[in-house]
Amino acid sequence: MNRINISLLKTEDLFKSQNYQFEPLTFEILKTASEIDDIPELHDRLIAATARYLDLPIITNDPVILDSRFVEVLK
Repeated sequence: MNRINISLLKTEDLFKSQNYQFEPLTFEILKTASEIDDIPELHDRLIAATARYLDLPIITNDPVILDSRFVEVLK
């Protein structure tokens, strides 16, 4: 699997230099996650729920998320 080669501690600089937004994990997103029944892994489901709640597509190559009927994935 291809991964981004960057250490966890260096991500702060990356996020500050790019156009990123941090989204807090709210009860609304947790409620959205509870509706997603085709992504079993919790962390992946929370990522998908955040995108669904914000009505944004996801960029991923994760086959489970790619097959989900709950999110739009950019290919």
